[in-house]
Amino acid sequence: MLAKTLRGLFKELGRSQRDFSAHVHRDHTAVSRYLRGERLPPWDFVEILLREVETTRDKPMGTAERNRISALHRRALEERNGWSALVQVLHQDNQLAEKRAHRAESELQALATTRQARDEGWRWSAFTGSLAERGWPEASLNALDKVTTRTLACLADPTAKAAYRTSGVVAAGVQSGRTTIGAGIIARALDAGYRLVIVFSGTLNLLRSQTQRRLEEALLASDDADEQMQARFPLLRLTSEESDYRSMPSGNVLQFEKVHEALPLSSPPNLYPAVPRLLVVKQNVAVLRKLLRDLRLAGPILEEVPALIVDFEPSPPYLSLYGGGSGNETVAQSRIDLVRSEIVSLLPRAQLVRFEHQVTCDSSPTATTMRSESLWDGPPDFVVSAQPREPRWGSEDPT
Repeated sequence: MLAKTLRGLFKELGRSQRDFSAHVHRDHTAVSRYLRGERLPPWDFVEILLREVETTRDKPMGTAERNRISALHRRALEERNGWSALVQVLHQDNQLAEKRAHRAESELQALATTRQARDEGWRWSAFTGSLAERGWPEASLNALDKVTTRTLACLADPTAKAAYRTSGVVAAGVQSGRTTIGAGIIARALDAGYRLVIVFSGTLNLLRSQTQRRLEEALLASDDADEQMQARFPLLRLTSEESDYRSMPSGNVLQFEKVHEALPLSSPPNLYPAVPRLLVVKQNVAVLRKLLRDLRLAGPILEEVPALIVDFEPSPPYLSLYGGGSGNETVAQSRIDLVRSEIVSLLPRAQLVRFEHQVTCDSSPTATTMRSESLWDGPPDFVVSAQPREPRWGSEDPT
């Protein structure tokens, strides 16, 4: 009965016994005898076969089916080996119990980290605490809290099973504290579970360095107490105040390790222990192509990474910008937009927050409301005002 069950599972793989044996590094003759019922397979071989079947099905095997196969294997051990089978069964039970205990311990640690990061919001608390120490009035802190809370509420849940992208705009006028608001959004996003943060800071080295410095001041530890929390919730910076993004060997710094290989990175047991990455890059074609290359080398794991992209200098067609540009500037911006779109294409869980001075609506009949593959093309999914005003009905046009 065990051999018949294993043969049925093996047929689902749709491959020859010789190919399968080479794939799992097993002797072809032994595999053939296992499947014909001439030899009792060890349990580790059965587990390998079950994992391959789960990969073919693209879903975990049901508990009832797995328990039935385990019971058949135990019965076969008893029939073939008699009392000596008891030692093998106890050994298997001990290994299984150790695996379950290790998994349970890891999940409990991850859940504890999750509660502390999300409920206490360490990065957000440390950020606002530093602002209060520098003399920010309570009214300004409350306004910052509202803007960042509303923005984060419009983004995807980083632990959601379904992956989707969102594009939004924070309307912030000149000298309205765009970098501070952006730092607050990033702090909340890191607490919520976003693990890759890419900041586009403009086209000048000076602006990029200033943005990097201000974000580090907002997101990193400022005293001994914060340093202890920083050790528990580290932040890996892939750029510095002195250096823009540089190509990494094999793109390994963009690889995210998982505690549980069978679960996606976006699941809480894997997501919260993962170390976040922060990049502040200049909007330059050469720099962006280096980042694009390393993201490609990182591989499929990026499909599971909740990513936040903050763009301080956008130029999409649906937002009004001050001033015009020459033909050369337009061509350069088109190249930048193309590379940025390729970067986003590698991140199915990317959320884009753009900062703009002013938002206008195009009411012409030719205006389209269809979404594009690029988060920079088409109308935003949401708009949050950094300085909301109460509506005035009277002489002001409601439209």
